[in-house]
Amino acid sequence: MKNGGKTSFLPNFHKFSLKEKIRILKDFAQLNKEDLTLIKKYQQLPDFLDVENNIGPFKIATNFLINKKDYLVPMEIEEPSVVAAACRGAKLIRKGGGFFGKYLKNEMVGEVQLLKVKNFNEAKKKILKFKKEILEIANQTDKFLVKISGGAKDLTTKKIKDFLVVYLHVDPKDALGANIINTMLEKIAPFLAKISKGKIGARIVSNFAKERVVVVEGKVPIKELVLKNFSGKEVAEKILLVQKLAQFDLYRAVTHNKGIMNGIDAVALATGNDFRAIESAVHSFAQRTGKYQPLSEWKIEGDFLKGKIKLPLPIATVGGATQTKKAKLALKILKVKNAQELGVVAASVGLANNLAALSVLATEGIQKGHMRLHKEFIEKINERNKSKRTR
Repeated sequence: MKNGGKTSFLPNFHKFSLKEKIRILKDFAQLNKEDLTLIKKYQQLPDFLDVENNIGPFKIATNFLINKKDYLVPMEIEEPSVVAAACRGAKLIRKGGGFFGKYLKNEMVGEVQLLKVKNFNEAKKKILKFKKEILEIANQTDKFLVKISGGAKDLTTKKIKDFLVVYLHVDPKDALGANIINTMLEKIAPFLAKISKGKIGARIVSNFAKERVVVVEGKVPIKELVLKNFSGKEVAEKILLVQKLAQFDLYRAVTHNKGIMNGIDAVALATGNDFRAIESAVHSFAQRTGKYQPLSEWKIEGDFLKGKIKLPLPIATVGGATQTKKAKLALKILKVKNAQELGVVAASVGLANNLAALSVLATEGIQKGHMRLHKEFIEKINERNKSKRTR
């Protein structure tokens, strides 16, 4: 473990008292007085419920071992069953050595629409001829981003109907990138219009983030998949059958991916990220071949069930709502060094949720565990409301 011997392997965390949960969290993430005061304030809100892994500002998922580092993962979501599923999936994959992941690339794309271009071939040649100058204009927008090896890296062109579209490829480093890219596009648009002899149309970042893709893998010893009356082998084989259904049935594929996004969105919300941008990127990526496909795949390799998830994750650790007190607290608990590390964590949570969901879908059914936790959650709400009425 890379965090001084502190472990996230806490199988019974949900059974601990709230006081004990906070003590563990304080020790794990070295929380200070200000952090603990913020957590206490959320616990004093009227809607706070001491249920499952809830600590106040968000819930905590345990058992995550990612690239040989332990993580306690803040998740902001109303359903306790999603957090419980993440913990269970992480526990299973931990037994196979944990999650391993990385970003393949870290670029976002913005586009400038050029109107009334008379000679498209000539305009394309002119734009590519002045590529270096155009990138320099774009990079004047944020010199610090360039200093840390980010910024505008390339541009490409494409004729679409009556328009010439210029795509600017930008490495935003630890930011989501929308604001800086939009500013860059507005800076380069007049020059593009001049050399193409066209008129300026739309200038906007794209949420189709196919160049900001993360890949995470994990495996589970098949013998550990035993569930109620089902052997580990039966569970593994049934998971593959549900996976196959998702590959060929749109109804199942959409729900398959929604289960993955339960976990990823919860991490995004806890850390102040734009989950809507993430959802747009992910679902367009699932449709990129013209046929909507599941974002994860599972296969049996020897004595292991091996899973892999590949999806775009435009996620940030700087800028916007990531700088709120709650988001900063979440990032402190995660102890991530940059946005790419956060993206690998979020994708790992998605894969954990996927494994947990598939294992019960294929065997005892999703409702048994989900409805038990849902019932307990509703009972807690009713108890609280009753207590308020009798005061």
